[in-house]
Amino acid sequence: MTQGESRGRTPPPRGRPSIASQYAPQITQWLRESPDLSGVEILRRVRLAGYRGGKSALYELVKRLRVGASGQPVQKLPAEGTVAVESSLGPGPVPGVTRR
Repeated sequence: MTQGESRGRTPPPRGRPSIASQYAPQITQWLRESPDLSGVEILRRVRLAGYRGGKSALYELVKRLRVGASGQPVQKLPAEGTVAVESSLGPGPVPGVTRR
């Protein structure tokens, strides 16, 4: 076996370990209890638990944890009392709406 070949082992992780990853078990539990829990609410909760990392890292972790067991993203249904609207405008600017 050459130096570059592995013996069935997974390669060591590259870069720094994620600060957010230590909160994965707790976030998973929250998502099981309340699948529609927003990322902002999860961020608020982990910050109360001592998380001092960035929002983007946490939101990426939440996104990965929301993926169902089938490997397909969990589809969120519209909230009760809301109406889904389909637009025929297509991509591009919407008349009467300004960007900030």
